[in-house]
Amino acid sequence: MTLVHQATGVAGPYDAVTEQAVAYRALLERWGMAGGVHASVVAPRAPAEVEPLERLAPDRDDLVLIHYSGFVPGMRPLLELPQRKLLVYHNITPARYFWELEPRVAIACELGRANLPRYVAAARVAAAVSRYNAEELRAAGALDPRVVPILLDPARLEAPARRRNGAGGGPLVLSVGRLAPHKRPDLVIRAFALYQRHCRPDARLLCAGPAVNPAYLARLQELVAELGASGVRLAGPLPQPQLNAAYADASAFVSLSEHEGFCVPVLEALCAGLPVVARPAGGVPEVGGDAVLWVDDDDLAVVAELIELAVSDAALREELGRRARARVEQFAYERVAGELRAAVDAALAS
Repeated sequence: MTLVHQATGVAGPYDAVTEQAVAYRALLERWGMAGGVHASVVAPRAPAEVEPLERLAPDRDDLVLIHYSGFVPGMRPLLELPQRKLLVYHNITPARYFWELEPRVAIACELGRANLPRYVAAARVAAAVSRYNAEELRAAGALDPRVVPILLDPARLEAPARRRNGAGGGPLVLSVGRLAPHKRPDLVIRAFALYQRHCRPDARLLCAGPAVNPAYLARLQELVAELGASGVRLAGPLPQPQLNAAYADASAFVSLSEHEGFCVPVLEALCAGLPVVARPAGGVPEVGGDAVLWVDDDDLAVVAELIELAVSDAALREELGRRARARVEQFAYERVAGELRAAVDAALAS
């Protein structure tokens, strides 16, 4: 029996690529093709099914599916394996965002992009989670990259009954994602401060996601104090049930990231029926389509006005909710599963 073994660089909790590998494995089990999930670096509290990469021992006819999102030296032996390979590219953040704050991350980003052509050349089939990412694969030498969007298990997003403002207080503005320079949580905080000052003094902001490092988290905390914003919570990573509760509580979702290969939180927000205000960066427009209030204006007052519309305009909220339901259908589990199966079959047939 042919098995599909997955390999990635770093596996850990609250990591989108690790979550994809686990979601893939559940699907591969359904198909009777599940091999192991392996990582060069297995961080503390990584999912239990992730094993160290040195334990990867595929049979000759098996397929090795490589999740690629950055440079990790321990992944190099994958290039020499004789087995057929399927590359899934999740994008790599440009290094310029990290040189000042986290030089080691910047170096990994630079090397990740520099080595991408080698992984493309080693793979029988190359796939990306968005058309935006597929164009980067094409530039790296892939002749006909496929698009396999993020596989989102609807059971993961099972939420409590919607309870807008259930915790008391004014409207809750939600932003989800790593607190990292390219995701611009600083702009979210600044836009929220304007919204709070001029529209809703009782509004609250919840930013959920791990900080790139303590120094950057301290910068953001100082910014909150400098702006005099109240009700701001930089919560760190939240377990999925707590995150689902936040989606249920929130009145609007905001993403002002400057670089995204896909942006899972925007899709999760749409699944939760939240009105979304977002910057059309990278692969995000492919996710949000016409269901998002797009803002490419650098004037944060415009962002604040859109947040106010998203929170207070009932007709707009209803229309965005209708569009969100239609948009989410484009990423239905079985639809994406079919794209993944087609990529696997193509890699095994080549």
